[in-house]
Amino acid sequence: MRQILLLILFFLPSSALFARQQAPKGEYIQAGAAISPGYGLSVGMLSVQSIYTREIQIISDLKPLFIDRGDQARVAALAGVSLRLLGVERLVGYGGYRGFDVDIGLRTGPGLSFSTRDTRVDKNKRFILLVEPYVRFSHTLKNSSALVLEAGTASPYFRLAVWIPFN
Repeated sequence: MRQILLLILFFLPSSALFARQQAPKGEYIQAGAAISPGYGLSVGMLSVQSIYTREIQIISDLKPLFIDRGDQARVAALAGVSLRLLGVERLVGYGGYRGFDVDIGLRTGPGLSFSTRDTRVDKNKRFILLVEPYVRFSHTLKNSSALVLEAGTASPYFRLAVWIPFN
């Protein structure tokens, strides 16, 4: 519970910053790492608008390569969209940008699993279709980049990333 409160306090800027910050808009590169329950990387491109985002992400679960459990590592290329909940609030005129946003979205795409010890059965299960609903919390920094915390259904489930402007 303390960790959740610390994360919330970390991501909530003071009200003095709200007036100066603009909601993210435009093209961004997302780069990050999986923080639980495995090891992995996440990279992608996002087109951020006021009430939605379009994105392409590459998500990897590399923990099986480092820990000899016999599981398969996975890399997936996912395309998706999300709805920016606080962007809808801003659109109808109930307030300015608060310094953070909450997105809910859906990604889908092909995944490739591999292992150092693939059996014949494992080789037949290499290609899968992933559908990942997710929730994303983003906090804008002063230099137009943003810190991002995501929770999704594709392993690793929790990812910490940064958005870097790309225009």
